[in-house]
Amino acid sequence: MTWKTHMLLGAIAGYWAYPSWEGSVIGATMALVPDIDQARSKLGHLFGPFSKMLQRGLGHRTITHSWVILLLPAFFWGDTPAGWAAFCGLLSHLASDMLVGRIQLFWPLRTGWIGLPLPKTLYRTVDWLVFYVAIGYIVYTGYW
Repeated sequence: MTWKTHMLLGAIAGYWAYPSWEGSVIGATMALVPDIDQARSKLGHLFGPFSKMLQRGLGHRTITHSWVILLLPAFFWGDTPAGWAAFCGLLSHLASDMLVGRIQLFWPLRTGWIGLPLPKTLYRTVDWLVFYVAIGYIVYTGYW
């Protein structure tokens, strides 16, 4: 998925967990975090050398796309509405990446790759479709 789709889905998930603009912002922001292991991602550009180190050392869609990343909200926010918004934002990223490719959900087990590996042309179509369905959902439900 593209960063725009991840952000939009994260905002919806964050709002669902914590119905406020703060929930949307937290969910949208946290939905970008798993791609820190991709040097060319939006967050990867901000964290340059760290992102490149993660990508070279562990690869894309490994530790940051696993159960490990889902522990971050509990560490930073605990059992609060903001923590649940962050958790749902992260979870939306993992779920949407499984729609277009495989993630190593059970890292460090090497057999834990889960998802639908799609060809590049279908990947773009699914991303586009999910993005516009999410916008339609926001308009229909009257968020914001």
